[in-house]
Amino acid sequence: MEQPSKPNSSSTSVRDLRMMKGKEKLPTPRELISHYESQGMDPQQASLKVIEDLQKVLFQVISSRSSSRKDKLLSQQSSRKIDSVISRLAILEMKLDSKPGYPEAFSIGVVSGAALNGIGSVMPHLLRAIGQVWSAVGSINKQQQ
Repeated sequence: MEQPSKPNSSSTSVRDLRMMKGKEKLPTPRELISHYESQGMDPQQASLKVIEDLQKVLFQVISSRSSSRKDKLLSQQSSRKIDSVISRLAILEMKLDSKPGYPEAFSIGVVSGAALNGIGSVMPHLLRAIGQVWSAVGSINKQQQ
């Protein structure tokens, strides 16, 4: 037996059916299958053709939507915002890494406190020695004049 010829891509598609039925009412899957069966396809071929047409329409909707100018602009803006957030986080991370932690800060405080106490106890002796050197230099200068 001879198989019925398969309709080519220029035959009635899902979009054409929608235009025939009216723009507001979409055809049901059963209506689409019965439409292709009326063209001489068996039920399995008609189901595959309906799925193929629906995939084409879905792909066209997705591709037309993603290629719109507004969507491209929004995607570029969102990628810029994400880049700026990532760079700010990287800067914050570097700042946090460069600061000393609690143990380091505590040890710096202890060392600086000890140094200040050491300077405080040595300071009177140091000032007295500087004063003696100053007076000695001043007396030598007076004697030379």
